[in-house]
Amino acid sequence: MLLRNTLIFLVVLFIAFFMWLMVGIKLDTVKVADYNVEGLYIKLNKKLIVKADHVILPQSKAKPSFTSVHDTFERIKYLLTFFESIVVKNITFNNNTMSIRFKDDFLGLSSKDYEIIGTARREGKMLKATIPLLFLKKHNVTMSGKLTYDLHEKILSTEGFFRLHDALGRFHASKDGNSIDFGLESDSFSDLESIIDMFDLEENVRSWVVDKVKADQYKLRSLTGKGTLKNGTFKMDFDALNGEVLFTDTQIHFKEELPPVLAPSFILTYRNGGLYFDLKDPTYEGISLDGSKVSILNLLNADTHLKLKIKSDHRFEDTMQNLLKAYDIVLPLDQQSGKVKVLFMADLALKNSYQDFFVNVDFSKSDVLLGKTKFPITKGNVQYNKGLITLKNIYLKDTFYEGKLDGKLDVKKKKADFLFDAKRITLGDEKETFFILNNETVPFTLNYENNIQIKIPKLSMKFTNDTNETSIQLNDLNKVKPYLPDPGPIDNGGKVTIKTNDFNTYTFKGILKRESCFLYEKNDQCKTRVPFEGVLKEKELDFYAFDKRFYYNKANARIKLSNLNFDLKKFLTVEAKKEKSEKTKKKEKTTEEKSLIILGENSQLRYGDHSLVTDSYDVEVKPNGDIKAIGSSSGDIIKFSKKNNIFSIQALRIQDKALHPLIDFKGLQHGRYTLKFSGDPEETMKGEIIVEGGVMKDFKAYNNTLAFINTIPALASLQNPGYSDKGFTIEKGVAEYRMIKQEKIIFDSIYIKGTSATIAGTGEIDLEKKTIDLNLAIQSARELGKLVGSLPLVGYILMGEDKSMTFGLQITGTLDDPQVKTSAGGDILSLPLKILKRALESPEHIINK
Repeated sequence: MLLRNTLIFLVVLFIAFFMWLMVGIKLDTVKVADYNVEGLYIKLNKKLIVKADHVILPQSKAKPSFTSVHDTFERIKYLLTFFESIVVKNITFNNNTMSIRFKDDFLGLSSKDYEIIGTARREGKMLKATIPLLFLKKHNVTMSGKLTYDLHEKILSTEGFFRLHDALGRFHASKDGNSIDFGLESDSFSDLESIIDMFDLEENVRSWVVDKVKADQYKLRSLTGKGTLKNGTFKMDFDALNGEVLFTDTQIHFKEELPPVLAPSFILTYRNGGLYFDLKDPTYEGISLDGSKVSILNLLNADTHLKLKIKSDHRFEDTMQNLLKAYDIVLPLDQQSGKVKVLFMADLALKNSYQDFFVNVDFSKSDVLLGKTKFPITKGNVQYNKGLITLKNIYLKDTFYEGKLDGKLDVKKKKADFLFDAKRITLGDEKETFFILNNETVPFTLNYENNIQIKIPKLSMKFTNDTNETSIQLNDLNKVKPYLPDPGPIDNGGKVTIKTNDFNTYTFKGILKRESCFLYEKNDQCKTRVPFEGVLKEKELDFYAFDKRFYYNKANARIKLSNLNFDLKKFLTVEAKKEKSEKTKKKEKTTEEKSLIILGENSQLRYGDHSLVTDSYDVEVKPNGDIKAIGSSSGDIIKFSKKNNIFSIQALRIQDKALHPLIDFKGLQHGRYTLKFSGDPEETMKGEIIVEGGVMKDFKAYNNTLAFINTIPALASLQNPGYSDKGFTIEKGVAEYRMIKQEKIIFDSIYIKGTSATIAGTGEIDLEKKTIDLNLAIQSARELGKLVGSLPLVGYILMGEDKSMTFGLQITGTLDDPQVKTSAGGDILSLPLKILKRALESPEHIINK
């Protein structure tokens, strides 16, 4: 009975509740546990109608997750099945408010975070929704689209449009089981910064995407990805995440202190955890950087790196150098002409201090300055890596040199070691080449810590260049000498330092070491150590030596000597070799050569065995080797000349100090002498010496003759007053001689008239054997009657018409110790007739030549 009554009560209650629902139930307040509803109205037509003014929901401890997606769509399924309309004006939960409107498949949701307006309906097993508005208020994102959900297979797919700030785009997504795929794309927009700020990026990464890269327009070409649901959490598959953004009218600021790189557009691609900048037609200060790329790698870990790859096909000048200098990379090269292919690669850590750089420069034909030194390059490669600059296969070709250069340069130490494989090195001008090196390797070092300094050990050369002066030091001229076609004054080495401030005027100073020379002091000491200095200009050379006692001016072709002696023959020999060398190199002379003028003061002028001891002299050496010279010694004039092979000297009434060096004989003293001497030194030269006064003494033949006379009583009277140790007093005399090939002197005639006797004779001196052979006739000026009584014998004496006597002497043997003996009368008669006549005739009737 109780069970029946209970069932009847429940049926009646259900019927009553159902009838109330049919009529509609309205409650002001309903409170169940933590749920609170105000202004509730429920009615049942075919489906339920629910209205409420305010609903308070308890705070949920569960976190939103993708596991509730299916539950949500299950609730929507039942919502569509059992409810006709739902209107909840205000729902309060978790510090948020929300309103719900649902009627005739229309669904509207609104909260402080989002707003959704759309329709939802069920078609069989498919739940379909059209969402004209989904507005995420916090991020200013507006979306619209369609959604389908397979209630049986539980497969979700959606697509539609979105607006994010000023970006309009399209999206699609799908969920199948635990796998989710999605994709996005957009039209052009301009506000990238607001979108990027929605993501939590490292500041260095953000600055490269937003601050350092500026564009007028952006376009999301695609963003696709997928992930999986695991334990209620969506896990992104970053390996599958890919995106492309088109940047238009861009500026890329690599460094704050540098101008930006400009590009009409580039594509920013995300893949494999990295961002890749694919630049289209980039330029830097008007220079094309076509092929350049930028990338940011390892965004998902702590080893995030910025990779720069900058390419250029342009002249390597200040613009490109400043770009490298911004990264503390200094390549001390300045390209003056031509183009190079430059590759600059930088690896910069964005989350730590690591950085690494690489530069590759491929040269084609161009002119490059290293400091102030010009290198004409035909091709080659220069690389920078980890502080080292490597020069590889740098082919150089210039008027003066050609070859291949290799080496390494330490940027930190500012030092380098190079090896030049020289095909040729030549120095000179159109008229003359003075340095030639062929097919040799030349190592050299470079130091530019304080200034540019180049050392070439092979040539003992040091080249220094600073802001004010360039200096070249040659410390051992012997190392340079093998490469000089004309070593010139370099005999046995030396050194020189050359300096210039403007490469127009050069000063030089050094020392020459010589084994032979044409400069000597008055004691005949050859100057083998020659200190010199001078100035060289474009068409002018001033050369000084021996504290400026020697001066040579090239423009005027003039040498000045002061208190320094000059060997003209040796000098001309050097010049002749130079002339011969020049003739073999060029068939024609482009300009007329000047005569060389040599001016001397207190200087001896030597030519072979002949010396001009003068107060001053003036010599003209013509281009063909002919010579005209005139000297003055205490008013005495000496003339010297050479024409072709004919050599001649004329000295008019000169004193003995000028005569002695001319004839290399000091036996004639205190007189006046006229010398005439001419001929071919290599064949025969004829000479004549005219003597006026003076004495003859102080030579071996004279001394030995005097000693011999002292042993013969009959001749002893000759000593006083004329023939003695005080010398043979001469009134006048003349000697005629010939020199044969500078080997032998033949005296064709000797005549000397003294106060006590007259000497006449002939003979010869062999210069090679150093022997003498003279036959002399000596005529006494005394009366015969006073002399005959004292003679022990008269076999070697002839009597003259004036009662003078003549005896003969023969001088033979070596020049160092000549032997003297008397000649028989018959031998005297064998002298040539004119010599004999001079001896036998009276002094008053001496005939002239």
